[in-house]
Amino acid sequence: KHNEMDRRDIESKSADSSDKTASAGHEYEEILKLIGFGRVQWIVLFASGLLLMMVINETMGMSYITIVSQCDFETNSIDKAIMSAASFIGIFCSSYFWGYLSDSIGRRPVLIYTTFSGNIISLISIFVPNYWIYIVLRFFVGFFIAGASSTTYAYLGEFFTPRHRPLVINYASLFVGISTVYVPVVAWLVMEMDWVFEVTESFAFRPWRLLTVFYLLPGVLGTLLLLKLPESPKILISMGKAKEAFEAVNWIALKNSGKQLQELKVEKLKLDIIPERESGLCVSNSPSIVLKKMWQDTAPLLKKPHLLNFSISCTVMCGLFFSSSGMGLWYPEILNRLGSTIVDEIMTVCQVIDASIDQSHLNLTSNICNDQISVKSYIDTITYGSALIAGYIVMGFVINRIGRKASITGGLTIAAGCAVALIWITDEIVIVVCFCLYLVLPGLCISVLSGAVVDLVPTHLRGKAVCICLMLGRTGSVFGSNIIGVLLESYCTITFGVFSGFVL
Repeated sequence: KHNEMDRRDIESKSADSSDKTASAGHEYEEILKLIGFGRVQWIVLFASGLLLMMVINETMGMSYITIVSQCDFETNSIDKAIMSAASFIGIFCSSYFWGYLSDSIGRRPVLIYTTFSGNIISLISIFVPNYWIYIVLRFFVGFFIAGASSTTYAYLGEFFTPRHRPLVINYASLFVGISTVYVPVVAWLVMEMDWVFEVTESFAFRPWRLLTVFYLLPGVLGTLLLLKLPESPKILISMGKAKEAFEAVNWIALKNSGKQLQELKVEKLKLDIIPERESGLCVSNSPSIVLKKMWQDTAPLLKKPHLLNFSISCTVMCGLFFSSSGMGLWYPEILNRLGSTIVDEIMTVCQVIDASIDQSHLNLTSNICNDQISVKSYIDTITYGSALIAGYIVMGFVINRIGRKASITGGLTIAAGCAVALIWITDEIVIVVCFCLYLVLPGLCISVLSGAVVDLVPTHLRGKAVCICLMLGRTGSVFGSNIIGVLLESYCTITFGVFSGFVL
């Protein structure tokens, strides 16, 4: 009996000691506070911003390419909508996979390989003369840049303490505003060039094809910075890689303060304890086994305590993208019509669009293809981008004062009012202001909501949660862009009514 009791005591002590080993050491967030905000955090912030900028360039930049390529590809409004939506569909198809992979093998490799692959395919697309092949390549560009689209938020957030995280994610999204200025400025400069390089009888290389090269440059720079940065220590801790996590945090400490962790009296990191079936990457020749493992790893998001918050976040994200990106892709097109249509009397947006249709029919009968963009359209888009930059700066102050929920609610209420006002107002300046507010406010809320999702779920679910949320959001972009392509010219008033209702 004594031997039996001794054996049980030894087993219980060994079990207790294993638990203590897992839980011993300093919390990662505690160490970040000791190290302080320094050079590494600034580099991570800048690299993440460049990756987000590349994603916006490659998706929203299509709003200009659809206009300037319409003579080469002989496109109509529906063809333009498909061209604009191709990258978003690619992002939708792959977002979950990259999110799952980032939680399984790490954030950094996913960011590097997906950005590099997307940039290579984007570069190839500039030499394609066929419309449908071009659409397929744009789909695969979206397929790969989806990794940077959502994994960036998780990677960035895990280098900062919870107190700084919402503010930092907001300021990283400032690069979205910079991109919205960068895209029209580059388009303006490039489209001022007047040359044609005849490659074959059926293919001429014109200046608009260079736009893609400039759009992917931030992604190249961001990837080069990532090569110098470590993996997120938080995900390494979650994966049980204590040695690699300690080395990564020690590297951060050296770069920030010039001191090693031992000098800060940190000897060990506290590991996250998660169920075995929720960790690791499943490698199997059977697709059914892989899919089952992916479902098991994702299922916690669809159960308490995450289900309610996660469902609300996904629904709101879909509405934000539907409004901001869906209409945003058509913003240069609508303003280009507003600036190009020759009229004598004051008209509303919808009346201008009707007049531009009559003008296009006149051009059609005269065999004239007009792929020019008015200077006013460039200036108005630069104004929109500048408003977005200012909005992110203001949001940084507001979010700490009134919180995320009140910021999103207030922003969307104002945006809905602006969409309704666009049906009736006739003053061009007021139209641009209302358009900017309608696009800027939901766009600001996207980064706020993404930061909230990062905080709402644990580390081992974070990549999947953000990717699924943004993936569903991108479906809103696809539907929004295509609804405008189908309805705008025939039912303009209804289109703006639908978009105002969707914001609410």
